[in-house]
Amino acid sequence: MESRPWDNGTRIVHAALAITVLAELATGLVVAQATRPHWLYIHSILGMATTLVIIIDWMWTWARRDLPILFPWNRAGMRIVGREAFEVFQGKLPGTGDRTGLSSFVHGVGLLAVSGMAITGILMYMEIPGGYGLSLHSTAFAFFTVLATTHLWLSYVVWAYLVGHVFFALLQQVLGHNVLRHFYLDHH
Repeated sequence: MESRPWDNGTRIVHAALAITVLAELATGLVVAQATRPHWLYIHSILGMATTLVIIIDWMWTWARRDLPILFPWNRAGMRIVGREAFEVFQGKLPGTGDRTGLSSFVHGVGLLAVSGMAITGILMYMEIPGGYGLSLHSTAFAFFTVLATTHLWLSYVVWAYLVGHVFFALLQQVLGHNVLRHFYLDHH
């Protein structure tokens, strides 16, 4: 299946999402150490910026009518995704670009994971125990704990997605598919 060329808007949104999510993951590692509390403030501010970029990504995806490409959860779309996933185990990498297939499906899963992190992060910020959050009720700590645990597990999914995304992009590049040039340098 042939893919559409990437437009400049998609390139900009992708770069902004990559930069902000990577910054969030990096500051999250420092916050998880709990030895430098000022990093929680930095992580929270970056989280709000990342949430804005995620919202822009969703709006851009919707405006371009790309939701069926990222979320091909119908019989025909899942057949393509399943076939390409099976072909990966046979040594054939899936097609790249703006098309229905395994790579776009994985991008959709990544967008859902970072969206879940944004939602849980914003809710955690609003529920910070100790009188700083919006909720001062005694059940807030239990809710905060559930949010924090969900946020942490989603971060593992996002880390796995990020490592896999970079690995497969580099593998495509090494195999001569020139995906980096196609995405970032070609202007159609």
